[in-house]
Amino acid sequence: MPRRPLQRIQATTVARRYFVERQTKIQIAEDLGISRFKVARLIDEAVEAGLVRFEIDESGEIDALLSDRLRRKYGLRHALTLAGPDLPCSALFEPLGRIAASLLEEILTDGSILGVAWGRTLAATAKAISRLPKISVVQVAGGLTTLEFPQNSADLVSRMAAAGDGTAYPIFLPMWVEDASLVKRLRTEPSVAQVLARYDRIDVLVSGIGSWNPPVSCLHDAFSKAWKRQVLAAGARADLCATLIDDSGGVVPSPLDKLGLALNAKQIRRIPERVAIAGGLEKAGAILAALKGNWITTLVTDAGVARRLLE
Repeated sequence: MPRRPLQRIQATTVARRYFVERQTKIQIAEDLGISRFKVARLIDEAVEAGLVRFEIDESGEIDALLSDRLRRKYGLRHALTLAGPDLPCSALFEPLGRIAASLLEEILTDGSILGVAWGRTLAATAKAISRLPKISVVQVAGGLTTLEFPQNSADLVSRMAAAGDGTAYPIFLPMWVEDASLVKRLRTEPSVAQVLARYDRIDVLVSGIGSWNPPVSCLHDAFSKAWKRQVLAAGARADLCATLIDDSGGVVPSPLDKLGLALNAKQIRRIPERVAIAGGLEKAGAILAALKGNWITTLVTDAGVARRLLE
């Protein structure tokens, strides 16, 4: 800015009124008897001359810059990135759960239907939730016998529904049985049928992402050796709910397609908001596969994974 004291005073005055007192450019122009175009020019000059300096507080759990870069690169509705160094999955259950709990408290509304998967991160999410709107909470797959009770989907569904005096729709059956005729009968059993009937009405899905290479997945651990060989040979890289996907995000055929009591791939696609909570460098490839396949609309992850995904 030229060394003109009157112009400096005018620029400082305009900047103060605009940034501090929150007046509009038209209000400032009318009060000072100048055009709104000159007001805009004086604001720009004040910034360029250093009369105005901006400070953005980026302290806290969430890395806002990485979150926004991740959101833009993958066309997500939202991305929430836990700030910090590169970390393994085992160090991230609780912090990712806290962020995810805050997100659900913010985006859910009365009357929503929430679909809930399973796992340690979702258990941490349920534990961190303080209050939810009055919603219906639906279990998106039968139980995995390999999981401890607090991580089991039926327990998570009940805890999340209780956080908003809502209604829980659990399935007290295993995720699959190795008899196709029995599966058909179970799907018509009243307590199961009322859950499955809500799958096409889910508004928000919350799920983890399992990795199959390297193996960091509850579903991977629960599969028999024969089933693992089958799906790995077909290119399985990740799982979202009971759907297996390959490196490009395509669906991998699975025994669960015929034998499972679970939300299927087409139903996942129809859900408006699909929130995935997954972190740790071991899962970076699996998360990338889910992003490539456009399986999720919102991602809650950590800075280490975010940096890897942005490379």
